[in-house]
Amino acid sequence: MDIKLTDILTEEFLEKFQDSFAFATGFGVVFVDLDGNHIGEGSNFSKFCSAINKTEEGASYCALTNRKAIDLAIKTKKASIYVCHAGLINIEIPLTYEGEYIGAITAGQVLCSDMDTYPKDTEFKPLPWLDTEEAAEYFSNIKILTRQEIEATAVSLENIANYIIQNTMYNKLQEKLAEEREKTLEYEKKQIEMEHHLKLAELDALQKQVTPHFIFNVISSISRLISMEEYSSASNMLNSFSQMLRYSLSNIRSKITLEQELNYIQNYLVIQKNRFSERIDYEIMADNEILSLMIPYFSLQPLIENAIEHGLLPLENGGKLKLNFSTTSSDYCIEIIDNGIGMNYKKLEEVKKILQIDRDTCSTNHIGLKNCYRRFKLMYGENATFNIDSKPNEGTRIYITISRNADIIN
Repeated sequence: MDIKLTDILTEEFLEKFQDSFAFATGFGVVFVDLDGNHIGEGSNFSKFCSAINKTEEGASYCALTNRKAIDLAIKTKKASIYVCHAGLINIEIPLTYEGEYIGAITAGQVLCSDMDTYPKDTEFKPLPWLDTEEAAEYFSNIKILTRQEIEATAVSLENIANYIIQNTMYNKLQEKLAEEREKTLEYEKKQIEMEHHLKLAELDALQKQVTPHFIFNVISSISRLISMEEYSSASNMLNSFSQMLRYSLSNIRSKITLEQELNYIQNYLVIQKNRFSERIDYEIMADNEILSLMIPYFSLQPLIENAIEHGLLPLENGGKLKLNFSTTSSDYCIEIIDNGIGMNYKKLEEVKKILQIDRDTCSTNHIGLKNCYRRFKLMYGENATFNIDSKPNEGTRIYITISRNADIIN
């Protein structure tokens, strides 16, 4: 295998992931390579650990103890929680690609109220620095967490690690398929099939742009619930989040049924309800007949996210979201209605105009909306309509119809 962890982790991703996870949980976070060595500086390192890693002997100890914990995690096929050579709790999540280990995510640098619960690395002689007053001062400032907090963090981190690798595997597979497809195309078919393949390529590109962006907010919310000892709510939220990840990892395809998308949306709304409590209310109504309708994968969630983020949350007391999925004699109908802040006529016309532009010239504020519009058009052509109505202080209504006689454009 010729792939390395550094091949799939950009500097931007490293910083965003590590900083967000560290902020949400209070843990120090860093990616490590095959030998347990840190990749980059990591985030939220305590003064205690930073001082140890500044010495050659200390950095070597950390790398070796990381490697042993990773081996244990690979052997047991679950996250490894252990006490490192310096006496702190660490979590190791191995990252494997096509059955081979390529690195790990390390989080920790905390203490546990029940330290004896976890195995301890005792094979190294104590570092002389650990007996200094400076070490004692730094150690006294280490955060103390409960077993429940530590193990909930480990579960969250493991889910995210799986997501990272599965997403990478999907991208690599798509690259490989694209190469094979290019090799098998005959010259005389190129002109005939060019428009078809351009549409598929565009659909795939749009699909990747709407990968869930709120993953770090979810981690923060779960961490907050745990700190408040709301373990039941944290567990429910984590379960919904796990279901969402399972959907996004196992259903990566250009089209799925409305029922599959709706299951994902319901988990998403459960999470948002946990995050914002009484500020968000929602209602879902769906005819059984429409549940088998094929729609673009992950095409409705961005619209619902927009309704919450830009419609309901700006209101002091929040508001309500209504999702209606119905049928008429001629059409399948999808309605997304919020009673949020809405838009004035000028703003509404501006948004409608953006939807009609062929190129991606719109700002990031409207990219989710435009992606959804274009993907329905790519799948159903003129047999799909996409309408938006909005009034200031009354809310916004998105209304999508698909002809019952429509054929999917392959």
